[in-house]
Amino acid sequence: MNRVTEWQMTEEERLAYIEKHPIRPTKKTKKKGEDAFSNIHTDYKWRGQKAAEARWG
Repeated sequence: MNRVTEWQMTEEERLAYIEKHPIRPTKKTKKKGEDAFSNIHTDYKWRGQKAAEARWG
C-alpha cells in the first residue's frame, strides 16, 4: 500500500500560499440538480431515435 504523508502549514506559510495562489470566484454558478444524470431522459430519447434511423433508414 502507498503511504500517506501529512504536514502542517504554519499560519505564515498558509497566508503566503493564499497570496501566491488566490481563490478566484468562478464565472458560472452550478445549478441545483445539474449532475451527471440531469439529462438522462433526453439522452435516452435521442439514442432511440438515432438507433431507429440506423436500422430503418
